[in-house]
Amino acid sequence: MRVRELVVAVAVLALGLGLAGCGGGGGHPQTAPDRAQGMLANLPSCDRVPLDEGVEVTSDVPGVVLPDGARVTSTVTQGALTTVEATIRLTPLDVRAHYEGREDVELLSAEDEIFESEILLRAQERRMYLRATALCADGTALTAVIGPDSEDAGLPGFRSGGGG
Repeated sequence: MRVRELVVAVAVLALGLGLAGCGGGGGHPQTAPDRAQGMLANLPSCDRVPLDEGVEVTSDVPGVVLPDGARVTSTVTQGALTTVEATIRLTPLDVRAHYEGREDVELLSAEDEIFESEILLRAQERRMYLRATALCADGTALTAVIGPDSEDAGLPGFRSGGGG
C-alpha cells in the first residue's frame, strides 16, 4: 500500500473511532493522554506499515525544521512555496510536543485531533505549516509547506478553522 492510500485509510479509521467515541457509554474514565495512546494503539502495527517506502532525498529548504529522525521522501517547489513530505517514528501528539519544546522556532499555532496534528511556526525568517498524520501506532506522515513569513503567504490553513 502506498503512503497516500494508507493516510486515507487511517483517516477513515480515525473518523470511525472518533464517531464511536461520541457516545455516552459507561466504562472507566481515562485521562486525555491515556485515551489518545489507546486510540493510536488501534492502528496497524508499524512493523506492517512501510515507513521506509520511497527514496530518501535531501532537504536543503530554508525554514524547514523537522524532528531528528524524519525521513524526507519528497521536496517540491511551486512558486514561493515548497512542500516537503517525510515520515517519522513518532505519534502526531509527539510531533506537536517536539515543536512546543524547541527554542529555535516560534510556535504560532498548533492543534491536535489525536490522529493528526497541525502546526504553524516561524523559523529562519520563513513560515512552516506542518500536518502530521498517524500512519500506525507510532509512525507519522509529515507534510510541511514552507513559504514567506507573511500572513498572506498562501500556506494551508487549519482544517477546523481554529488554532491554538
